[in-house]
Amino acid sequence: MSRTNSKLYFELGEQLPKQYPELNFDNHCYWRIALDNVLQGKWRDKIPAPAYKHLTDDQLDYVIHLLKSYSRDQRLLLQHNENSLRYRGKIK
Repeated sequence: MSRTNSKLYFELGEQLPKQYPELNFDNHCYWRIALDNVLQGKWRDKIPAPAYKHLTDDQLDYVIHLLKSYSRDQRLLLQHNENSLRYRGKIK
């Protein structure tokens, strides 16, 4: 993973909780949501932790794309959160 992508991955995850304080999500929630949607399942079942070290370049690019998209589209964020919770068996 490039240093730029790594830095952006962390910056976006830190920025989103400040943007959406009403959601009461911690930074790891945004990473979980994006990772689960990119990997189409509970990310820890697909790759080892820490996730950012085990993503392909394409997967990392897509995670960053989603994190950026979440900053512009709260509805997408909430839809992807529901997907993530379904992958994890938290909702039907």
